[in-house]
Amino acid sequence: MAELEAAAALNPSEGHALIEALRAARLIEVAGRGAWVITQAGQTFSSATAAKRITRATAERALEGFLERVGRVEQDPYFLAKVTRVVLFGSMLNPQVQRLSDVDVAVELAPKEADYDLVRALNRRRVEELAKQGRQFRNFLEVEHWWHRETFQFLKGRSRAIALADYAAEKSFILTVPHRVLIGGPERTSAESPATLKPPLRSRRPRGSPF
Repeated sequence: MAELEAAAALNPSEGHALIEALRAARLIEVAGRGAWVITQAGQTFSSATAAKRITRATAERALEGFLERVGRVEQDPYFLAKVTRVVLFGSMLNPQVQRLSDVDVAVELAPKEADYDLVRALNRRRVEELAKQGRQFRNFLEVEHWWHRETFQFLKGRSRAIALADYAAEKSFILTVPHRVLIGGPERTSAESPATLKPPLRSRRPRGSPF
């Protein structure tokens, strides 16, 4: 905690408040006792820049390129993940906005193989191959989820215009703002879930009925 307070130029005892604020904003999440990791939203926030806004035409070309990469993932057996959902949200959905900061897209990935043990074996083999080529992995979680991370990074590409989010991690936010499903079926928000609907009113029991 002292290291955090020093790095963030905080007064002693203010570190806990900062952690709680970051957690409440879903910028970090618990990775173990006393350990935290940056969420996808945190990575997006940390990489945000004051770069010049892009035109809608540039944004549309960036989105087209992204969807082409989605098609590449589906067709290329190299990738261990498949794209199950793509959702567009943010300012690009507003036709009146002609200068955008970026194109907000969320993607949901799933293993191409249904057998979980096979997925782990293929993932382990891929990690070992890349390690021999000099690739370094930061931690155990990155190794275990490389099948997802490698595909996610490819989809992001080198496009500054694409702000890519993990749909599974950011779904609760994305479904509450204007959005458009480009691939996959629509999902209900928790507020629209049948479990939250009021039960139908019971009809009045006939007089004299024992039931």
